[in-house]
Amino acid sequence: MNMKKILIALLCFVVVFGTLVGCSQPAAKTTAKLDPSKEITLIVPFSPGGATDLMARRLQPIFKNELGYNLVVKNVEGGGSAVGITEVITSKPDGYTVGLATSSFLALAAQGRISVGPADTTTICSLSEDPLILVVKANGKYDNLDDFIKAAKETPGKITIAQAGTNNANHAFAVLLGQAAGIELKNMPFDGASRVVTEIIGGHIDSGVMKPADCLSQLKAGEVKIIGTFTRERVSVIPDVPTFAELGYDVFPYGDINMVSYIMAPKGLDPAIRAELADLFQKAISSPEFQKVAEESSFVANPITGDELDKYINGIFEGLKATSEKVFTAN
Repeated sequence: MNMKKILIALLCFVVVFGTLVGCSQPAAKTTAKLDPSKEITLIVPFSPGGATDLMARRLQPIFKNELGYNLVVKNVEGGGSAVGITEVITSKPDGYTVGLATSSFLALAAQGRISVGPADTTTICSLSEDPLILVVKANGKYDNLDDFIKAAKETPGKITIAQAGTNNANHAFAVLLGQAAGIELKNMPFDGASRVVTEIIGGHIDSGVMKPADCLSQLKAGEVKIIGTFTRERVSVIPDVPTFAELGYDVFPYGDINMVSYIMAPKGLDPAIRAELADLFQKAISSPEFQKVAEESSFVANPITGDELDKYINGIFEGLKATSEKVFTAN
């Protein structure tokens, strides 16, 4: 074999070997990404006009103007948040449908009142943590908590206490207050906090357990007043309002209960999409614009994501489960 044939043979070997090696290499891994031209739907499982709904809507201009995404808020109320959360869980896990879950969902799941729970979701980013308060009509029958407790003792089962949803943190505190004070209250659940506030102002119900943000405008207008806080320490934005512990009522006999909200998505979400959504919401919630909303509405907005958020939510879930076993009677 002459030199020319040897060179041709070597060249052919190199070409064939290179082709085989190239084919054996794994294909370049594609990373899933969100498309900014597509809308991201945020399902709020409560009625329009409540604090949770308004908080979600304050994220919309931040997403559009600062992050380049169109965030659409969709209200799907009912079942103490179960209807809306179920719609999120059963939606396509593509990153374009997310939900605003709260302690209401965690409480329902902790009691087995719904067939889904935190394990059926993908956490994205924490949104808020709120104090809970007892609200009555301003210039009404009750000047303070003593008046309220006295009336309840004089008319067992007649004084009404309401909240958005049922078998949630708000409902738990309504029951725990009755137990701590030795009174029988008539509980009345509604689908949204805005309805509770309206009923209090109208004189149709006596009181309501809610967040300060649920009745902020009515507080400023002098239509409702706060007579107690379900917190271990006084709330900085309402420093003159006492805690129930200060007044001699232990509303934490089974451990802490936190009222929180967080962004979640269906199970099976691509990790890359989850990370991108978490980054978007973390940036929006950390923005000066949203932090101002948090300060004005007296809630804490310290966004956490990933494993830290999973641990936080699971801890609240377990706490609510322990409290629910002691407080609620299965229907």
